[in-house]
Amino acid sequence: MKFRCDREALSEALQTVQRGVSTRPGIPALTGVLMTVGEGELALTTTDLEVTTEVRVPVDAREDGSALVPARLLADMVKALPPDAVHFETDGSQATVTCRSFEGTLRCLAAEDFPAVRDVAGVKVTAETRAFAEAVGQVARAASRDEARPVLTGVLLEANREGITLAATDSYRLAVRELQATGEGEAKALVPERAISEAGRAAAGEEKGEVEVVIGDAQAAFRVGPLRMTSRLIEGEFPNYRQLLPEPGGNRLAAGRMELLEAVRRVGLLARESSPVRLELNVLGVRLTSQSPDLGNAVEAVEASYEGEELTVAFNPGYLGDGLAAATTDKVTVELRDGLKPALVRGEGQDAFTYLVMPVRLPAPVG
Repeated sequence: MKFRCDREALSEALQTVQRGVSTRPGIPALTGVLMTVGEGELALTTTDLEVTTEVRVPVDAREDGSALVPARLLADMVKALPPDAVHFETDGSQATVTCRSFEGTLRCLAAEDFPAVRDVAGVKVTAETRAFAEAVGQVARAASRDEARPVLTGVLLEANREGITLAATDSYRLAVRELQATGEGEAKALVPERAISEAGRAAAGEEKGEVEVVIGDAQAAFRVGPLRMTSRLIEGEFPNYRQLLPEPGGNRLAAGRMELLEAVRRVGLLARESSPVRLELNVLGVRLTSQSPDLGNAVEAVEASYEGEELTVAFNPGYLGDGLAAATTDKVTVELRDGLKPALVRGEGQDAFTYLVMPVRLPAPVG
Protein backbone atom coordinates (compact mmCIF):
# COMPACT_ATOMS: atom_id res chain seq x y z
CA MET A 1 0.00 0.00 0.00
CA LYS A 2 1.28 3.43 -0.93
CA PHE A 3 -0.37 6.85 -0.95
CA ARG A 4 0.11 10.58 -0.44
CA CYS A 5 -2.33 12.69 1.58
CA ASP A 6 -2.80 16.16 3.03
CA ARG A 7 -1.52 16.15 6.62
CA GLU A 8 -4.45 18.10 8.08
CA ALA A 9 -7.09 15.85 6.48
CA LEU A 10 -5.28 12.69 7.55
CA SER A 11 -4.74 13.95 11.09
CA GLU A 12 -8.38 14.96 11.52
CA ALA A 13 -9.56 11.54 10.32
CA LEU A 14 -7.14 9.71 12.62
CA GLN A 15 -8.20 11.80 15.61
CA THR A 16 -11.82 10.82 14.93
CA VAL A 17 -11.30 7.08 14.56
CA GLN A 18 -8.76 6.69 17.35
CA ARG A 19 -11.44 7.69 19.87
CA GLY A 20 -13.04 4.33 19.07
CA VAL A 21 -9.95 2.24 19.75
CA SER A 22 -10.42 -0.52 22.30
CA THR A 23 -8.84 -0.22 25.73
CA ARG A 24 -9.25 -3.94 26.42
CA PRO A 25 -5.94 -5.63 27.18
CA GLY A 26 -4.93 -8.80 25.42
CA ILE A 27 -6.41 -8.07 21.96
CA PRO A 28 -3.62 -6.31 20.01
CA ALA A 29 -5.63 -6.04 16.75
CA LEU A 30 -8.22 -3.84 18.47
CA THR A 31 -5.56 -1.22 19.28
CA GLY A 32 -4.94 -0.68 15.59
CA VAL A 33 -6.49 1.30 12.77
CA LEU A 34 -7.18 -0.69 9.61
CA MET A 35 -5.99 1.39 6.64
CA THR A 36 -7.40 0.39 3.26
CA VAL A 37 -6.64 2.19 -0.02
CA GLY A 38 -8.79 1.72 -3.09
CA GLU A 39 -10.39 3.83 -5.81
CA GLY A 40 -8.53 6.96 -4.73
CA GLU A 41 -9.77 6.78 -1.14
CA LEU A 42 -8.26 5.82 2.19
CA ALA A 43 -10.63 4.12 4.62
CA LEU A 44 -9.58 4.27 8.28
CA THR A 45 -11.41 1.81 10.55
CA THR A 46 -11.27 1.11 14.30
CA THR A 47 -13.44 -1.03 16.57
CA ASP A 48 -13.79 -2.13 20.18
CA LEU A 49 -16.30 -4.85 19.21
CA GLU A 50 -19.15 -2.63 20.42
CA VAL A 51 -18.72 0.38 18.12
CA THR A 52 -16.99 0.42 14.73
CA THR A 53 -15.89 3.76 13.28
CA GLU A 54 -14.78 4.39 9.70
CA VAL A 55 -13.69 7.64 8.07
CA ARG A 56 -12.85 7.99 4.37
CA VAL A 57 -10.26 10.43 3.09
CA PRO A 58 -9.39 11.22 -0.55
CA VAL A 59 -5.74 10.41 -1.28
CA ASP A 60 -3.29 10.27 -4.14
CA ALA A 61 -3.14 6.48 -4.33
CA ARG A 62 0.04 4.95 -5.73
CA GLU A 63 -0.65 1.35 -4.72
CA ASP A 64 -3.87 -0.16 -3.34
CA GLY A 65 -3.80 -2.41 -0.31
CA SER A 66 -4.42 -2.54 3.44
CA ALA A 67 -2.48 -2.58 6.70
CA LEU A 68 -3.24 -2.55 10.43
CA VAL A 69 -1.19 0.10 12.24
CA PRO A 70 -1.14 1.13 15.96
CA ALA A 71 -3.88 3.76 15.99
CA ARG A 72 -2.93 6.15 18.78
CA LEU A 73 0.76 6.18 17.90
CA LEU A 74 0.02 6.92 14.25
CA ALA A 75 -2.50 9.62 15.19
CA ASP A 76 0.02 11.33 17.49
CA MET A 77 2.77 11.07 14.87
CA VAL A 78 0.71 12.60 12.06
CA LYS A 79 -0.63 15.34 14.34
CA ALA A 80 2.95 16.38 15.15
CA LEU A 81 4.02 16.60 11.49
CA PRO A 82 4.48 19.95 9.70
CA PRO A 83 1.62 21.17 7.45
CA ASP A 84 2.63 19.43 4.22
CA ALA A 85 1.89 16.30 2.24
CA VAL A 86 2.32 13.01 4.09
CA HIS A 87 3.71 10.00 2.27
CA PHE A 88 2.68 6.60 3.63
CA GLU A 89 3.99 3.24 2.50
CA THR A 90 3.88 -0.31 3.82
CA ASP A 91 6.39 -3.02 3.12
CA GLY A 92 5.55 -6.34 4.74
CA SER A 93 5.39 -5.87 8.49
CA GLN A 94 6.47 -2.23 8.52
CA ALA A 95 4.85 1.13 7.68
CA THR A 96 6.87 4.21 6.77
CA VAL A 97 5.62 7.77 7.25
CA THR A 98 7.52 10.66 5.66
CA CYS A 99 6.81 14.42 5.61
CA ARG A 100 9.45 16.93 4.54
CA SER A 101 12.63 15.88 6.37
CA PHE A 102 10.82 13.58 8.84
CA GLU A 103 10.76 9.81 8.42
CA GLY A 104 9.22 7.39 10.90
CA THR A 105 8.54 3.67 10.85
CA LEU A 106 5.89 1.69 12.67
CA ARG A 107 5.52 -2.05 13.07
CA CYS A 108 2.23 -3.29 11.61
CA LEU A 109 -0.21 -5.49 13.49
CA ALA A 110 -1.78 -8.68 12.11
CA ALA A 111 -4.52 -7.39 9.79
CA GLU A 112 -6.15 -10.83 9.58
CA ASP A 113 -7.04 -10.55 13.28
CA PHE A 114 -9.10 -7.39 12.75
CA PRO A 115 -12.88 -8.13 12.93
CA ALA A 116 -14.78 -8.08 9.64
CA VAL A 117 -17.04 -5.05 9.16
CA ARG A 118 -20.55 -5.86 7.91
CA ASP A 119 -23.31 -3.63 6.61
CA VAL A 120 -26.40 -3.11 8.76
CA ALA A 121 -29.77 -3.95 7.21
CA GLY A 122 -32.94 -2.40 8.60
CA VAL A 123 -35.14 0.68 8.62
CA LYS A 124 -33.41 3.75 7.12
CA VAL A 125 -34.12 7.31 8.27
CA THR A 126 -32.46 10.52 7.07
CA ALA A 127 -32.34 13.88 8.88
CA GLU A 128 -30.69 17.24 8.29
CA THR A 129 -27.19 17.31 9.79
CA ARG A 130 -27.43 20.46 11.92
CA ALA A 131 -30.82 19.47 13.34
CA PHE A 132 -29.52 15.99 14.17
CA ALA A 133 -26.43 17.41 15.87
CA GLU A 134 -28.56 19.78 17.94
CA ALA A 135 -30.96 16.98 18.95
CA VAL A 136 -28.13 14.68 20.04
CA GLY A 137 -26.51 17.48 22.04
CA GLN A 138 -29.77 18.20 23.83
CA VAL A 139 -30.60 14.60 24.72
CA ALA A 140 -27.35 12.66 25.20
CA ARG A 141 -26.36 14.71 28.27
CA ALA A 142 -29.20 13.06 30.22
CA ALA A 143 -27.91 9.50 29.69
CA SER A 144 -26.52 7.75 32.75
CA ARG A 145 -22.80 7.08 33.22
CA ASP A 146 -23.51 4.22 35.64
CA GLU A 147 -22.58 0.96 33.89
CA ALA A 148 -24.45 -0.96 36.58
CA ARG A 149 -27.66 0.15 34.84
CA PRO A 150 -26.78 -0.37 31.15
CA VAL A 151 -30.29 0.40 29.86
CA LEU A 152 -29.96 3.98 31.14
CA THR A 153 -26.55 4.52 29.49
CA GLY A 154 -28.12 4.64 26.05
CA VAL A 155 -30.20 7.01 23.95
CA LEU A 156 -33.52 5.66 22.72
CA LEU A 157 -34.28 6.22 19.03
CA GLU A 158 -37.86 5.84 17.86
CA ALA A 159 -38.20 6.20 14.11
CA ASN A 160 -41.23 6.40 11.85
CA ARG A 161 -42.13 7.93 8.49
CA GLU A 162 -42.57 11.40 10.00
CA GLY A 163 -39.41 11.67 12.07
CA ILE A 164 -37.27 10.48 14.96
CA THR A 165 -37.76 10.86 18.70
CA LEU A 166 -34.65 10.77 20.90
CA ALA A 167 -34.92 10.17 24.65
CA ALA A 168 -32.44 9.63 27.50
CA THR A 169 -32.69 9.48 31.28
CA ASP A 170 -30.50 8.70 34.28
CA SER A 171 -33.58 8.55 36.56
CA TYR A 172 -32.88 12.06 37.90
CA ARG A 173 -33.66 13.92 34.67
CA LEU A 174 -35.17 13.09 31.29
CA ALA A 175 -34.52 14.72 27.92
CA VAL A 176 -36.78 14.18 24.90
CA ARG A 177 -36.38 15.68 21.44
CA GLU A 178 -38.55 15.21 18.36
CA LEU A 179 -36.74 15.57 15.06
CA GLN A 180 -38.12 15.90 11.55
CA ALA A 181 -36.81 13.15 9.30
CA THR A 182 -37.68 11.04 6.28
CA GLY A 183 -38.17 7.37 7.11
CA GLU A 184 -38.98 4.10 5.40
CA GLY A 185 -40.88 2.53 8.30
CA GLU A 186 -41.02 2.17 12.06
CA ALA A 187 -38.19 0.98 14.31
CA LYS A 188 -36.85 1.41 17.83
CA ALA A 189 -33.29 1.10 19.11
CA LEU A 190 -31.32 1.78 22.29
CA VAL A 191 -27.95 3.14 21.16
CA PRO A 192 -24.92 3.61 23.44
CA GLU A 193 -24.52 7.30 24.29
CA ARG A 194 -20.91 7.48 23.15
CA ALA A 195 -21.81 6.13 19.69
CA ILE A 196 -24.63 8.56 19.00
CA SER A 197 -22.63 11.44 20.50
CA GLU A 198 -19.80 10.73 18.05
CA ALA A 199 -22.31 10.75 15.18
CA GLY A 200 -23.67 14.04 16.51
CA ARG A 201 -20.16 15.48 16.71
CA ALA A 202 -19.56 14.56 13.06
CA ALA A 203 -22.89 16.07 12.02
CA ALA A 204 -22.04 19.33 13.80
CA GLY A 205 -18.92 19.58 11.64
CA GLU A 206 -20.89 19.41 8.38
CA GLU A 207 -22.13 22.70 6.91
CA LYS A 208 -25.02 20.96 5.16
CA GLY A 209 -26.20 17.55 4.11
CA GLU A 210 -27.97 14.66 5.74
CA VAL A 211 -27.39 12.04 8.40
CA GLU A 212 -28.43 8.54 7.42
CA VAL A 213 -29.50 6.27 10.27
CA VAL A 214 -30.16 2.56 9.75
CA ILE A 215 -31.78 0.65 12.61
CA GLY A 216 -31.37 -3.11 12.50
CA ASP A 217 -32.26 -5.93 14.87
CA ALA A 218 -29.01 -5.88 16.83
CA GLN A 219 -27.09 -2.91 15.39
CA ALA A 220 -27.55 0.66 14.27
CA ALA A 221 -25.48 2.47 11.64
CA PHE A 222 -24.85 6.18 11.13
CA ARG A 223 -23.49 7.80 8.00
CA VAL A 224 -22.63 11.49 7.92
CA GLY A 225 -20.13 13.08 5.56
CA PRO A 226 -16.97 10.93 5.55
CA LEU A 227 -17.96 9.12 8.77
CA ARG A 228 -19.56 5.69 8.87
CA MET A 229 -20.30 4.22 12.29
CA THR A 230 -21.82 0.93 13.38
CA SER A 231 -22.89 0.25 16.96
CA ARG A 232 -24.31 -2.69 18.82
CA LEU A 233 -27.62 -1.97 20.47
CA ILE A 234 -28.12 -2.13 24.24
CA GLU A 235 -30.35 -5.00 25.28
CA GLY A 236 -33.19 -4.35 27.69
CA GLU A 237 -36.34 -2.30 27.97
CA PHE A 238 -36.02 1.46 28.16
CA PRO A 239 -38.43 3.08 30.66
CA ASN A 240 -41.77 4.27 29.31
CA TYR A 241 -40.69 7.89 29.30
CA ARG A 242 -44.04 9.20 28.10
CA GLN A 243 -45.58 8.14 31.40
CA LEU A 244 -42.92 10.17 33.20
CA LEU A 245 -43.88 13.44 31.55
CA PRO A 246 -46.31 15.27 33.84
CA GLU A 247 -49.17 17.45 32.73
CA PRO A 248 -48.27 21.15 32.59
CA GLY A 249 -48.16 22.62 36.09
CA GLY A 250 -50.07 25.62 37.34
CA ASN A 251 -46.85 27.48 38.25
CA ARG A 252 -44.79 28.91 35.42
CA LEU A 253 -41.51 30.81 35.40
CA ALA A 254 -40.32 32.61 32.24
CA ALA A 255 -36.78 34.00 32.22
CA GLY A 256 -33.85 34.83 30.01
CA ARG A 257 -32.06 31.55 29.41
CA MET A 258 -28.47 32.76 29.79
CA GLU A 259 -29.27 34.98 32.78
CA LEU A 260 -30.85 32.07 34.65
CA LEU A 261 -28.18 29.58 33.54
CA GLU A 262 -25.30 31.78 34.64
CA ALA A 263 -26.98 32.42 38.00
CA VAL A 264 -27.45 28.67 38.54
CA ARG A 265 -23.79 28.09 37.76
CA ARG A 266 -22.55 30.85 40.06
CA VAL A 267 -24.76 30.00 42.99
CA GLY A 268 -24.18 26.30 42.38
CA LEU A 269 -20.45 26.68 43.07
CA LEU A 270 -21.26 26.52 46.78
CA ALA A 271 -23.87 23.78 46.49
CA ARG A 272 -23.37 20.14 47.31
CA GLU A 273 -25.68 17.15 47.02
CA SER A 274 -26.82 17.71 50.58
CA SER A 275 -27.33 21.44 49.96
CA PRO A 276 -28.54 22.03 46.39
CA VAL A 277 -29.57 25.32 44.80
CA ARG A 278 -32.89 26.65 46.08
CA LEU A 279 -35.20 28.68 43.86
CA GLU A 280 -37.64 30.99 45.62
CA LEU A 281 -40.36 31.84 43.11
CA ASN A 282 -42.77 34.76 43.47
CA VAL A 283 -44.17 37.70 41.52
CA LEU A 284 -40.82 39.51 41.78
CA GLY A 285 -39.04 36.76 39.87
CA VAL A 286 -36.69 34.11 41.20
CA ARG A 287 -34.14 34.21 43.99
CA LEU A 288 -31.43 31.53 44.00
CA THR A 289 -29.57 30.52 47.16
CA SER A 290 -27.10 27.83 48.19
CA GLN A 291 -25.40 27.08 51.46
CA SER A 292 -22.58 24.79 52.49
CA PRO A 293 -21.53 24.51 56.17
CA ASP A 294 -17.91 24.03 55.11
CA LEU A 295 -17.68 26.55 52.28
CA GLY A 296 -20.15 29.40 52.76
CA ASN A 297 -23.27 30.59 50.97
CA ALA A 298 -24.37 32.41 47.84
CA VAL A 299 -27.47 34.30 46.73
CA GLU A 300 -28.56 35.90 43.46
CA ALA A 301 -31.84 37.32 42.18
CA VAL A 302 -32.85 37.00 38.53
CA GLU A 303 -35.49 39.18 36.93
CA ALA A 304 -38.21 36.95 35.54
CA SER A 305 -41.94 36.59 35.00
CA TYR A 306 -43.72 34.21 37.34
CA GLU A 307 -47.33 33.05 37.40
CA GLY A 308 -48.62 30.88 40.23
CA GLU A 309 -48.39 30.45 43.97
CA GLU A 310 -45.20 31.29 45.85
CA LEU A 311 -42.91 28.27 45.88
CA THR A 312 -39.50 27.22 47.12
CA VAL A 313 -37.99 24.34 45.17
CA ALA A 314 -34.46 22.90 45.13
CA PHE A 315 -32.46 21.26 42.32
CA ASN A 316 -29.11 19.70 41.71
CA PRO A 317 -27.42 22.67 39.95
CA GLY A 318 -25.69 20.43 37.41
CA TYR A 319 -28.93 18.79 36.31
CA LEU A 320 -30.86 22.06 36.16
CA GLY A 321 -27.98 23.78 34.37
CA ASP A 322 -27.83 21.01 31.76
CA GLY A 323 -31.49 21.56 30.93
CA LEU A 324 -31.06 25.31 30.57
CA ALA A 325 -27.93 24.84 28.46
CA ALA A 326 -29.69 22.36 26.17
CA ALA A 327 -32.44 24.80 25.26
CA THR A 328 -31.44 26.93 22.27
CA THR A 329 -33.83 29.86 22.64
CA ASP A 330 -33.25 33.24 24.28
CA LYS A 331 -35.95 32.62 26.86
CA VAL A 332 -36.94 29.50 28.78
CA THR A 333 -39.94 28.42 30.78
CA VAL A 334 -39.93 26.26 33.91
CA GLU A 335 -43.26 24.67 34.78
CA LEU A 336 -43.93 23.16 38.22
CA ARG A 337 -46.82 21.72 40.16
CA ASP A 338 -45.15 22.06 43.54
CA GLY A 339 -41.77 21.68 45.21
CA LEU A 340 -41.87 17.87 45.10
CA LYS A 341 -43.03 17.06 41.56
CA PRO A 342 -40.72 17.07 38.47
CA ALA A 343 -40.20 20.39 36.71
CA LEU A 344 -40.42 20.81 32.93
CA VAL A 345 -37.80 23.01 31.27
CA ARG A 346 -38.47 24.16 27.70
CA GLY A 347 -37.17 26.79 25.38
CA GLU A 348 -39.89 29.38 24.78
CA GLY A 349 -41.73 28.27 21.64
CA GLN A 350 -39.53 25.17 21.39
CA ASP A 351 -42.13 22.41 21.67
CA ALA A 352 -39.90 19.75 20.08
CA PHE A 353 -37.58 19.63 23.12
CA THR A 354 -38.58 18.77 26.69
CA TYR A 355 -36.31 18.44 29.70
CA LEU A 356 -37.66 17.03 32.95
CA VAL A 357 -35.67 17.40 36.16
CA MET A 358 -36.47 15.97 39.58
CA PRO A 359 -36.33 18.36 42.53
CA VAL A 360 -34.34 17.67 45.69
CA ARG A 361 -36.53 17.20 48.75
CA LEU A 362 -35.94 19.99 51.25
CA PRO A 363 -35.79 19.22 54.97
CA ALA A 364 -38.95 19.98 56.90
CA PRO A 365 -38.82 23.23 58.88
CA VAL A 366 -37.97 22.84 62.54
CA GLY A 367 -40.48 23.88 65.18
